[in-house]
Amino acid sequence: EQLGIGGPKQKFNRNVTAIQLLKKIEEENRNITKDEQQVLSEYVGWGGIPEAFDKNNSSWSQEYEQLKNLLTEEEYQNAIGSVLNAHYTQPVVINAMYTALSELGFSGGKILEPAAGVGNFIGCAPENIADRSFFTAVEIDSISGRIAKQLYPESEVQVCGYENAKLRAGTFDVAVGNVPFGDLGFFDKEYGTKQLHDYFFAKTLDKVKEGGIVAFV
Repeated sequence: EQLGIGGPKQKFNRNVTAIQLLKKIEEENRNITKDEQQVLSEYVGWGGIPEAFDKNNSSWSQEYEQLKNLLTEEEYQNAIGSVLNAHYTQPVVINAMYTALSELGFSGGKILEPAAGVGNFIGCAPENIADRSFFTAVEIDSISGRIAKQLYPESEVQVCGYENAKLRAGTFDVAVGNVPFGDLGFFDKEYGTKQLHDYFFAKTLDKVKEGGIVAFV
């Protein structure tokens, strides 16, 4: 319930701590503890923290160097590219969406989350729905997707762009999440050029069963 509280530097520090722990767990190739789950779940991505990537910002110089040294070049470029779109969804919003789904008659089934981040829509699912559901999550950012895999090993997490996700049409009861919005045209060979959010909606509508529900922020 306290996800994302605090200022930019507090969020930065929690992000870095989560990344350091993720890399340690992967290196040791082991399951994570409950305490480690809590640390990983506090990762909120880089949306709203562009200062961390500004080498000319003297008040963030220490953080800039720390991040450059912590991430691989590919991870770093992914992180920069996520600043505009990677905004975590507050639990109060997620809870309201699940309440609406329940009121629409959904009590469990196959759930798709096409822009999953670290999987907060999985973690916040109420027990009466979670116990009767199987999640398939897609996340383009490597760090976020790998954290989701650690937090929710019972779910299917595909770490790739949504355009490359392996998903069968008409198989999901519900799609839920907070997809990225953007004015720039996004090209996909199946759907042509659309605004980014329109692409997410169009593809998701094809993946949900007839009579299913798409619930997006």
